[in-house]
Amino acid sequence: MRWTKVLTVGAAASLGFVAACGAPSATNTPSGTGGANGGKVDQAGAALDPNAKGPAPEIPGAKKGGILTVPYASTPANMDPSDQFYQDTAVIFSLTNRALTTYVSRDGKQVLVPDLATDLGKQSEDGLTWTFTLKDGIKYEDGSPVKAQDIVFAAKRSFDPDLAANGPTYQREFFKGGADYQGPYKGDKNWKGVEATNDKTIVFHLEKRFETLPYFVSFNQFTPIPEAKDKKADYQLHPLATGPYMFDKYTPGTELVLKRNPNWDPATDAARHNYPDGFHFKWGVDTIKTQTAILASNGDDATSLNWDPIDSSLIPQIEGDKKAQFEEGPSSCVLMVNLDARKIPLPVRKAIAVAYPFDSIHKAGGETTHSFSPASTIIPPQIAGHLDYTAEAAPGFKMNGQGDGNAEESKKMLAAAGYGPDKPFELIYYYTNDDDIAQKVNQVRKQKLEAAGFKVQDIGVPAAERRKLVGDPKGKYNMLQSPRGWCFDWPSADSIIPPTFGTIALSQGGTTFGNFSDAKIDAEIKRIQQLSITEQGPEWGKMDKWLTENYLLAIPDNNDKGNSVFGTKVKNVHNNPNKGMPDLTDVWLDS
Repeated sequence: MRWTKVLTVGAAASLGFVAACGAPSATNTPSGTGGANGGKVDQAGAALDPNAKGPAPEIPGAKKGGILTVPYASTPANMDPSDQFYQDTAVIFSLTNRALTTYVSRDGKQVLVPDLATDLGKQSEDGLTWTFTLKDGIKYEDGSPVKAQDIVFAAKRSFDPDLAANGPTYQREFFKGGADYQGPYKGDKNWKGVEATNDKTIVFHLEKRFETLPYFVSFNQFTPIPEAKDKKADYQLHPLATGPYMFDKYTPGTELVLKRNPNWDPATDAARHNYPDGFHFKWGVDTIKTQTAILASNGDDATSLNWDPIDSSLIPQIEGDKKAQFEEGPSSCVLMVNLDARKIPLPVRKAIAVAYPFDSIHKAGGETTHSFSPASTIIPPQIAGHLDYTAEAAPGFKMNGQGDGNAEESKKMLAAAGYGPDKPFELIYYYTNDDDIAQKVNQVRKQKLEAAGFKVQDIGVPAAERRKLVGDPKGKYNMLQSPRGWCFDWPSADSIIPPTFGTIALSQGGTTFGNFSDAKIDAEIKRIQQLSITEQGPEWGKMDKWLTENYLLAIPDNNDKGNSVFGTKVKNVHNNPNKGMPDLTDVWLDS
């Protein structure tokens, strides 16, 4: 799932696999890198409850009423369920739209439970068919019944190259005939990768085993959409709700107001509460001003919550008398410096890694150790099979997300690649020009990269436009395209490497790390996916190292931490460790 906090799904439940050792080969593939996990890490624990029933247990002391305001810096490109693969919109849609499965928080861990489905699905003996049955009595906001055909239509819609360009691509890889399917409007009318055998039963037909499918069908792409009510590009203006809240007022690029959904039945929902009367999301706000006001908690700020990284200027407050208004915890996300390998040759990519001013950028962005820790790998430490390594961009220059760059060494590397003062290599990227912090970060980045011998074309655009521009594979940029980072969709690297380095996302019109299609990378992904889940872990770790050392499609930057700043009347804010975001369905307001 794409990281949203500064640029702008994750993701998932605590799912653990026992790592198995694979024998390294002597070929020029990740298996030939050898090595073992260099450090012991706490890996996510398995958590599934196929028998969970609604209603969700009441939270002791919780009260109903009030409007929770959620102002934050980034801006969603749209609110179409089929197109969502971002952290922020995943949290928002958890309030309005239900899928086949979902998550509950128990003792600080996320547990996968049935949502619209009666259980977590039934798998055929050969693993190529999954069947889900809908619960009775589920209705849309308008009172009409949810049918299996609506889930099937939504699944088909997730293949549409225009309506779902930014969505996940697992369905294209795993669903039978999915590689070439173009959705219900442009695709084969006889496509049977997903079908409804009656009003209650949904059947998924697969090309290959997909052991983690019950996690995947918790995504927004499996929230029901009645075909007769689909307005295509305009459906995002008011997607039909099945959750405890529904759209009241939506101004694209500016705000979203939610109100209660009168046709939500808590008896059918094991995961959600509806304590506030509504929610007010405000986008593109100034982070420092917003966090400062929330900590002061005057008026509506007392019932507001912000999930941007805490600004360094506010550390004395959240470490002092405002400590009770701040929540910090681990996240599922790793941030990278994304490079377009189609346009930047490998020697230049390595020179960028040597020149990159990590420390100055963090300082300019007001970031602190409360909001990140340096990273040297693509796969975060809590994932089974994580390989602890640090690659070098040049002898003695480690890629560990630390330091302020070495301008002289970068110039030498550029010269060796045929570039210099008379023929500089030009870096082109978009940055947000209507946010003070983003402008400060860009000023530092540009100055440092220019000092290292690069020519820099920085294209300033409003926050409301940037997410779309950096998510366009045909964009003018040659670096800093989407994704800025990746948040695992479930704690296994099969939800990290394939969607971010494989060709499938590019074929659907999306962007990846490197925007690079490579037969060797695709073949290695395919090889690992054919292994058992327990065997996959260490092989993904080896591939992580191989990708950085041989391709450097993106430079490891940092492991994200979840931050929430909230007013004095906002209660029960808890960081979801596998999202780095708060569970809004558990929050309540004190009058």
